[in-house]
Amino acid sequence: MKVKMKDGTVVTLIDAVARLVDENKMTDNDGAFFQRQLEAIETQTYDVLYPDLEARECFATNTFGGAGAQTLTYRSYDRVGKAQVINARAIDLPKSDIMGKEFSLSVKSVGVAYDFDVDEIAAANMAGLPLEARRAMASRRGYEEFMNDAVWYGNAEAGFTGFFEQPSTTKATVAVGTSTNTEWSTKTPEEIIGDLVNAVGAMFSSTKKIHRPEELWLPVALWNYIRSTPRSINSDTTILAYFLQNNEFITDSSKVKALNAIEGQGNGGSECFVVIAKTTPEGTETVRIREPLPLQYFPVQQHGLVYEVPGRGRMGALEVTYPAAIAVWSGI
Repeated sequence: MKVKMKDGTVVTLIDAVARLVDENKMTDNDGAFFQRQLEAIETQTYDVLYPDLEARECFATNTFGGAGAQTLTYRSYDRVGKAQVINARAIDLPKSDIMGKEFSLSVKSVGVAYDFDVDEIAAANMAGLPLEARRAMASRRGYEEFMNDAVWYGNAEAGFTGFFEQPSTTKATVAVGTSTNTEWSTKTPEEIIGDLVNAVGAMFSSTKKIHRPEELWLPVALWNYIRSTPRSINSDTTILAYFLQNNEFITDSSKVKALNAIEGQGNGGSECFVVIAKTTPEGTETVRIREPLPLQYFPVQQHGLVYEVPGRGRMGALEVTYPAAIAVWSGI
């Protein structure tokens, strides 16, 4: 049987059916298109997770100085001279006086930005994706990561001295245990408790009762170890609970912090813990973050078809005003 096609050609019925099927056959692109229409996309996104930045959690931020400050300076005064036994006719009475020192910190500008082009704006609007908000969040995170690293570990290029680089803070090593090692994994619970009690007591006594330890910072793994390990086989009290109950200074579990930032920061790359008094008896800060200008964003700037949002902050990173109020104990 013959069939006349639209183009005027005459073919057999079998050839006509084959041609019709071929003309209407879906391509791979067609198949992918229809598969996409059947795909269910969640509105909830599952973004990459990052650990908390702990510097601002541990240190107060001081914004004194303003955006134009190039150097941040504080003064410290000391007194000299004391009374002596004198003769009633003495004319050279012992005099007391005061002497002052200035300590300065350089301020640096830290920049960050994000941008988007016209095509990305159109695509984001069509997809309902808050592109600008996500990039702004990424930009702010980048700024905070720089600040966090500078506070803890310093930044040689900027001239910032980090927490673990401070030259005058107390640096010590815990005592050797019966195992002849200092690591807590080799020590008995009683020896670990002894390390903690000795550390808080040493600060109080070495500073003549001026600085009272307020917080204890530990690497996450060791924090978990002392809060979950019994003080002895026959005790239901953990190492941490016993320490909190039986020392004079740190008695609240909220003052014992598990920090990622201090892991491996002891002498020779060992683990360490930190004992710190964050304020003096008069309420003065012993350590603080100096940031005279917190991060601010400027108006959008257009460069061709790209829109850029520049940002700038001014920081001096970490400042330690009373080094004796900080003690880093290594070897645990």
